[in-house]
Amino acid sequence: MPDRTAAFRDVSATADGVCGRGGTAGGARMGWIGRWATAAGLATGLAVTAAWGAGRDVAQEGAQGSGQETAQGIVREIDRPSRVAALAARLTPAEKLALVQAVVGRAPDGETDIVTLPGVPRVGLPALRMAVPDGRDLPSPLALMAGWDTGLARRVGLAHARAARAAGHALAPLEGVGPVSAGRARDGEDPLLSGWMMGAVASGLLAGHVVPLFGGQDVTAGAAPGGGQVGRMSADRMLGLYLAVARARGAGILCRSPGVGEPGCGGLDFHAIRDGWRFGGLVAALTGGRGAGPAVPGQAGQDLAARAVLAEGIDLVGAPEGAANPYGGPLRRAVGAGAVQAARLDRMANHILLPLDQAGVIERPPPFIASGRGARAPRDPLLDEEVGEGAVLLQNENGVLPLGGTAAHPLVIVGAGNTHEAARALAAAIGQAGIGVRLAADSPDAAHLPKDVAHAERVVILSDGAGGAAGDDRLISAIAEAGGHVVVVLLSDDPDRPMPWLDLVDGVVQAWAWRGGGQDALAALLTGARDFAGRLPATFTGGQTPAQLTMSCYKAFDRAHVAPLFPFGYGLSLRAQFSYGGLRVTRDGTRLVVSFDVANDGSGAGRDVPQIYLDLPAGVGDAPKRLIGWRSVQLAPGQQAHLSVGIDAHLLGQWNPGGLEWVVPAGDYAVSLGGHSANLVRQATIHLPELRVPAALGDGAEAAE
Repeated sequence: MPDRTAAFRDVSATADGVCGRGGTAGGARMGWIGRWATAAGLATGLAVTAAWGAGRDVAQEGAQGSGQETAQGIVREIDRPSRVAALAARLTPAEKLALVQAVVGRAPDGETDIVTLPGVPRVGLPALRMAVPDGRDLPSPLALMAGWDTGLARRVGLAHARAARAAGHALAPLEGVGPVSAGRARDGEDPLLSGWMMGAVASGLLAGHVVPLFGGQDVTAGAAPGGGQVGRMSADRMLGLYLAVARARGAGILCRSPGVGEPGCGGLDFHAIRDGWRFGGLVAALTGGRGAGPAVPGQAGQDLAARAVLAEGIDLVGAPEGAANPYGGPLRRAVGAGAVQAARLDRMANHILLPLDQAGVIERPPPFIASGRGARAPRDPLLDEEVGEGAVLLQNENGVLPLGGTAAHPLVIVGAGNTHEAARALAAAIGQAGIGVRLAADSPDAAHLPKDVAHAERVVILSDGAGGAAGDDRLISAIAEAGGHVVVVLLSDDPDRPMPWLDLVDGVVQAWAWRGGGQDALAALLTGARDFAGRLPATFTGGQTPAQLTMSCYKAFDRAHVAPLFPFGYGLSLRAQFSYGGLRVTRDGTRLVVSFDVANDGSGAGRDVPQIYLDLPAGVGDAPKRLIGWRSVQLAPGQQAHLSVGIDAHLLGQWNPGGLEWVVPAGDYAVSLGGHSANLVRQATIHLPELRVPAALGDGAEAAE
């Protein structure tokens, strides 16, 4: 089936997540690319050059193409499932058993698990590796999601792939979507937004010949603050994973549990993904590997764990190095005794081989990297673009932005908490722009402000929230009360951070956790050389949430009729001002087509992200509205654009586990348009008959973008 995603760029849809505090981590962080590559360079292994039967296939839309170019330039179709099945048929039972077991080791950095797939050199299958860093040290995907730009997300994925392969890795974990929620600070509150954005990252990884695996959060994370909830996945979370997989054909799913005898994938519904979605990719489960972990269980426990693996539908199990994989023996005994059919083992092998073939890593394995090489992280080449698109302007009172400063009256930069490195970098970048700037002393005391801070006309305070009310908040309040104009730049990923000083300051910018760079883009935004375009991927609650904690925050606030501190999808512009009109909704088969006009009535050019929400009929669904799409558009002053968004019916309906389909109940549906979830200024109503939408991947799953 042809790829229909290209027809609708920068469009998304969303659904429920959990409203509550998300996990946070302070301090400087490397970019996405650097963190993965640093871990990758610490591993050792063996990459065997593969001789892959029919030759090299031409990558179309990143390694996901199905064509193969002959010497005459004619593209012919490659039957990947048949080709993979033929390769699997060449494997002996012992080789298949080895293929479905991975080794999990600890990298010398002490913060990363190195997963090695052994390969089968006899048939040209290379040994492959993957780094699984401690999630607490990875930057949150929220910074990328805040750009609402799937094109940028795909380029980020491609850059990740280059870094990962240069460090010797051919697989990579990917947060933001997965079987278990990592909390709003890492997933956002809207799995569909996460699904489209992280699916775009995954498509970039595939284009760079790296297999992405969605997930990696511990299945026990539900006990941690802001962590996921163990148990069956919600229908909306399943939809987020579904959309990500649909966009990135060849991606797999990753589950992780700390105990060696505790394999599993949380509440992942294997019946739905295998029989409903027709997902033929890899589902991997890693056990142990982080610290010593529990002891390897005895034979009875191993047999029980192995039966659980087979019953769940897991294809690849990784266990700590230094001991035999506790599932190898039980699997071998089960296959030998006929308790497990050979066809089951064949399916496991096929599910592993297919994504490797789709990503091109069998033919193009990454180079061997000796231990210790590649330990220094490369700079993320897209970090300035990520900061430029993802920073969100939350408040701009008294026209405090854009900033200016002279030698006589310099702009003062204050680094609160752990933001001193970022403050120095930002001050240097602003100074290079020709603006008078002074860097305040590190860690000024709120009770004894330096004179240059207390008497400054304009102060920029960088805050990561590490000190809380006793630290950053007290300092911000003290500086604001001194009488100057204050702009607070938040360098954290916490959507629930309290802001007791909000009414005292003039400007607030959400710039996400410091990742070791991006100061040039941030300086351009603060000084007006570039306009803000980011939109919040999660509601900023200020630490106050309604009681309905089973719903994502924008839905909970909507149902409670309470205004949040800063709504989902919110973001200001310095000079642009957007208005909407001409909303029209029509039905084309099982799809909606939403068209509208957007105009820039402001004094400067800017990028807008008009958002489309759906109000469900009474008695349908768990909240009054849901995000079903968006478009991104750059407009000059006075310019107007007419836009259309195609939305598939499965984004409108409810998951029916019995029928393995999405069902859209008959009724009147209201489609709303606006700048964010709490400012919907246009509405149209359409009556829909009952619609039943098959879940098989390829049946319209990609057309909403």
